[in-house]
Amino acid sequence: MSSSIYLLLLLGIAIAFIIVACARLKWHPMLVLLTAALFVGVLSGISPKQTMETILSGAGSIFAGIGFLIIFGSFLGEILERSGAAARIASQLTGSSRQKQVPYLTHILGLLVGIPVFCDAGFILLSRLIHSMQTIQGSTVSGLQLSLGTGLYASHVLIPPTPGPMAATGNLGLENQLGWVILLGLIVLIPVGILTSMLIRKMDQQLFIINPPSVTADSVSDVTKANQQSLFSSLLPLLLPLVLITVGSVAPFFISNEKLQGGFQLLGHPVLALGISALLALLLLARKEHGKWGEWFQQALVQSGPIIFITAAGGAFGAVLKATPIQEILSGYLQTSGIPNWGIYPIAFLLAALLKTAQGSSTASLIITSALLFPVMGSFDLNTPQQALVVLAIGAGAMTVSHANDSYFWVIHQYGKIPVNKLYRSYTLLTAAMGISTLLGVLALYVVTG
Repeated sequence: MSSSIYLLLLLGIAIAFIIVACARLKWHPMLVLLTAALFVGVLSGISPKQTMETILSGAGSIFAGIGFLIIFGSFLGEILERSGAAARIASQLTGSSRQKQVPYLTHILGLLVGIPVFCDAGFILLSRLIHSMQTIQGSTVSGLQLSLGTGLYASHVLIPPTPGPMAATGNLGLENQLGWVILLGLIVLIPVGILTSMLIRKMDQQLFIINPPSVTADSVSDVTKANQQSLFSSLLPLLLPLVLITVGSVAPFFISNEKLQGGFQLLGHPVLALGISALLALLLLARKEHGKWGEWFQQALVQSGPIIFITAAGGAFGAVLKATPIQEILSGYLQTSGIPNWGIYPIAFLLAALLKTAQGSSTASLIITSALLFPVMGSFDLNTPQQALVVLAIGAGAMTVSHANDSYFWVIHQYGKIPVNKLYRSYTLLTAAMGISTLLGVLALYVVTG
């Protein structure tokens, strides 16, 4: 057996082990991912010492990247919930539109928020709103969580300035075509969003039970607090991080002064933006309850802890995968295979999907795939918009599929309160449908722009 076939087989076994151990054996995902990382590293020829060093460095880099982001996102969500601001926004959303429109509006909300904000932090924050929507006729809370989660996920992997598509655009040498990536990505998201919403409505009736809202002391308290909050003061802490992060991302394109750029980028750093917004939320919404601030932060730590550790374990597994010869194998194959111009899109999709499914991170899949494809991009006769479509094809693969080794999978499970077995039957299948439909949209736009 050749080394390349052996390595791909080893990765396939690792993926199967992760799925079976989490879904069937009910092992904790952190232990499953660390075990998979250890065995893939050792059995692929990496020394035991280097394997352990790679695991630790991979876990550490992931925590450094999103650990505090998750904590401050949880804290801001806790403030919005405890102060009644989440209930106020949810009440306004459900009261300003017909009941049947709410699932679609929830998906659109996710699409918009997912552009400037990590989908993990966006879901942690906005899922509090969904739990307040207990009176939507014909939809379950779980169905609305799926609408929100898939909307955040779609824009997170397709639309800059989120890190994945932004990095992929740069890796492919398409920095000057960023506008095309954004424009074509938004066009593709329209049919993908409609299809996703239709599938969710069908799954909602089959997988989840629509329970009547229960009136508890907490819910009564939430309604009372919601009536005390103005819509502006409730929305401002939610919108501020979106504005700060967006401004920080686009500032280099419009501002030439380096010091001014640095100031906007500092304020637009996701961790600082969420921290500032949490402080503003405390002052605007909970100034009179300052004695409970410590308790709320402690609760945010409790909620975010499991997600952080699972995410770190996923980073460890991804780091081990990157240390294997998989990149050299795939790059060598692409450079020696003669394929038609349009064939770059399904190849980009399949490569990104393989990496996404194997190591869990959509961002890592986008970055690695774009780096692998850059040496062969010159072999394809593509015009400017068609080159931008390569980024979207990679993003389509980076959606496909989300399962147990994806931290966002566990964010939806933890904060959306959807059982793992039903999450596989709904969210995982939805990500497959979203990825495939996005690829079909890319191929259609290739024809239109030719």
